[in-house]
Amino acid sequence: MNVNRRMVGRALDVVYVLLLVLYAIAGYRDVPFHGDESTLIYMSGDYYHFVQRRDPEPLYYDSTPADPLDQHLRIVNGTVGKLAMGFGWDLAGFRYEDLNRPWLWGAGWEWNVTDGHMPEDRLLYAARLSSAVLLALSVLAVFGIGWLVGGGWIAAWAAALIYVTHPAVLLDGRRAMMEGSHLGFATLAVLVGLLLIHETGRSMARSVPRRWRENATLTALAAAFGIAGGLAVASKHTALMTLAALFGAAAVIPLIPWIPLARRNKKSDSHRPPVGTPFPTELERGNLARLVGAGILTLLVFFVLNPAWWSDPLHMPGRVLEQRRALLDGQVAGYGGYDGIGERLEGLVDFAFFADTQFYEAPGWSDPLRDQIAQYRATWWDGRGTGPIWGVALLALALVGLWDAVRRWREGVVLAALVWLGFTAVVLVIVTPLAWQRYYLPLVPPLAVFAGAGARWVVNKASPLR
Repeated sequence: MNVNRRMVGRALDVVYVLLLVLYAIAGYRDVPFHGDESTLIYMSGDYYHFVQRRDPEPLYYDSTPADPLDQHLRIVNGTVGKLAMGFGWDLAGFRYEDLNRPWLWGAGWEWNVTDGHMPEDRLLYAARLSSAVLLALSVLAVFGIGWLVGGGWIAAWAAALIYVTHPAVLLDGRRAMMEGSHLGFATLAVLVGLLLIHETGRSMARSVPRRWRENATLTALAAAFGIAGGLAVASKHTALMTLAALFGAAAVIPLIPWIPLARRNKKSDSHRPPVGTPFPTELERGNLARLVGAGILTLLVFFVLNPAWWSDPLHMPGRVLEQRRALLDGQVAGYGGYDGIGERLEGLVDFAFFADTQFYEAPGWSDPLRDQIAQYRATWWDGRGTGPIWGVALLALALVGLWDAVRRWREGVVLAALVWLGFTAVVLVIVTPLAWQRYYLPLVPPLAVFAGAGARWVVNKASPLR
């Protein structure tokens, strides 16, 4: 009977997640247009050189480039999303010659449309579908993270639902931009990283030589962590903060059972080593070696997917930082930025819980998008509501989940998730200079996970359901 019940439960999990995945993809044709979609579709032409012609040389960095704009776009933008878009329009029967020109901000909507900077609908939809599919990957990952951190199916179901109905996740993740691939692979990296931390902690708590199967499992998880991390950073450079949090957590958290403050000698703490257990030096060395290997693999995957780095890899990090800083400075100059740390904190909380969907950043886009926004909001695909009622409810669930997580901080995956959330929030406050909603999307997955954990706590307190 218990076996049958578990099988039914897993079947329901699969059906539920598939429904959420379909929901994430379903509205990709209906989301209002963004000028950056034109630019990313134009840059997906790199797929033609990199994949179709197998000649990446035109993509290399050049101190005297034939087209400075193209080179700038290759330096500041990720590559995974645009390669996926190229694959999408390739499958749809489009050719390199069919691609539009990049959107020219400041030239006006009508000029861009008449001068060939607006993609035709079929091309736009093919590119968006690739992004929406990668967004769907993040739904699967958040479900898995919610299960690990929240401790069961209630947390996983709630976390995935809260995440996939977030209006900004649906809007920007479906668009032909970098957000779909960024969310997909960043959350996948977190899921694999948490599994690695969990399995490493179990192995070290035994403090005995492991069988080859355990070594193989840990090695495979470390390799998967490295590959997912490389894909995440190659999707969007800001995924570095997610990787930094998880790599740091994976290196330190397995040591916590040997810290006196964290030690307990309760029989219920079967995952903790008993007091007096020798520190497993060899196992910790193995953990660090695997993390070094995962880090190298992350760099290799990123490097392979960035041909612009191949001709001058040592100087490219500085160029990326310099040009991204110049890009942000230009955005602040054109659209206005935060004035002090107080406004930055207010912006973080607002976009995390209360803000309405930001369909555009440039004020002049209100008229061209008015009909598109109205049509999108009339569908079922625009997600849940926004405003104070939804915001307070989600904030309350997240706070309950955080409170419960702090009580369970000795569990490796819980502590790692806390590090993930805290580090992401701090970095976003420091590096985000203006109130653009999509820049805060990395905060949505961890908040959804802790809100899911809060929902599980509430349900368990209110009923005997487990």
